[in-house]
Amino acid sequence: MNRRPLLRPRALVLLASLALACGGAAAGDGDKKGEWGGKKGEWGGKKGEGGKRGAGGKGGKKGDDALPVAVTRAEPATIQRFYRTSGTLRALRSAELVATQAGVVLELLAEEGDKVEEGQVLARLDGRAFQLQAARDNVTARNAETELRRLEQIAKLDAVSREELDKQRYAVEQALAASKVSRHQIAQTKVSAPFAGTIVARLVDVGNMANQATTLYSIADMSMLDLDIHIPEADAGEVQVGSEVALEMLGGEKFTAKVIRRAPIVDSLTGTVKFVARAEAFPASAVPGAFCRARVQVASREAALSLPVTAIFDFEGKPHIYVVVEGKAKRQAVTLGLRGDERVEVSDGLDPGATVIADASGGIVEGMPVRPLGEGGPPAAGEGAGETGAAGALPRGEGEGKRGRGRGERGERGERGGAERGGGERGGGERRKAQGEEK
Repeated sequence: MNRRPLLRPRALVLLASLALACGGAAAGDGDKKGEWGGKKGEWGGKKGEGGKRGAGGKGGKKGDDALPVAVTRAEPATIQRFYRTSGTLRALRSAELVATQAGVVLELLAEEGDKVEEGQVLARLDGRAFQLQAARDNVTARNAETELRRLEQIAKLDAVSREELDKQRYAVEQALAASKVSRHQIAQTKVSAPFAGTIVARLVDVGNMANQATTLYSIADMSMLDLDIHIPEADAGEVQVGSEVALEMLGGEKFTAKVIRRAPIVDSLTGTVKFVARAEAFPASAVPGAFCRARVQVASREAALSLPVTAIFDFEGKPHIYVVVEGKAKRQAVTLGLRGDERVEVSDGLDPGATVIADASGGIVEGMPVRPLGEGGPPAAGEGAGETGAAGALPRGEGEGKRGRGRGERGERGERGGAERGGGERGGGERRKAQGEEK
């Protein structure tokens, strides 16, 4: 009689353990899913409640969809228009010092950056040859004077002709002139400062040969600074001698200057007029050669009805503004006068009491509902939600909660099913074990 092989007790125990583990895992997963689903359902419910507060949803306040805008009114103000340019500063005066007499540099008495006074000796050249020549000319002059006095004594006795006496007088004058030239040449061996200023550059060293083509020093009078300003011919008539010019360095330092000169002609190449502005007080960074920006007033209007420049826009080639009429933006044409940097004169087309939108570049169009800032509170956190958000947010939260609860229920059913399956396997194993023992 053929008998089926009996299952060993150890194998039966292993199968029962696996069944219990599978059922527990299914139950655990079901619990976690149910818990996650519950949380998600709760978050969805909160989100749905937030949708209820949307401005465009059901129950929203009428007019909340109006665009908040900053407004202004036309008011009298001083309008100024400026011309802006740039240039480089230059010293009040400057000079390149050279030797008027050729000679070797024996001594240098000033260095770059030194402040010197007018007439101060800066360098000495070799002038020994001129000194010797001056000594010779002095001796010649003295001898000529002595001879002239002797001839004058003889002339009293009528022993010397008038012509001979005149020749000697000419000789004396010539000798004295030659002596003066020699002394002057000696003085030219010293290079002195022509005016009080600052040594900008030293271009020679001791031992160099200097002549009239050799620059020894560069000196500048920096007690005042000048700036050349070129203004278009159309605006030049508004700038007068004495007008203030605002200057600004690259580092942000600001100071002022005054127009001291105007060119008598218009540059035919650029169509501009040259003005010279002079600054008497300036920051340490303002030095000759430094770049700076200049701003000079070319037009001004007192107590002119004006609006901010940002309120003006062009429509079909003409200036317009937006005024607020019955809660809507209305486009209105205006006539402008003087345009300044911040405000522009409105000469026609504007009621002084009209409410004007201060910034016309904010995407505003004709007929758009607007709400002037200050007439209502700021937009709420939920403003801007559409009808879909208000009507559909809550059901979506409820749906998420239901799905979470469904997942939890499935987890519970899985746990129970796993337990049942585990129990069934344990019962089957015991029955098979009992049959095997009987057999």
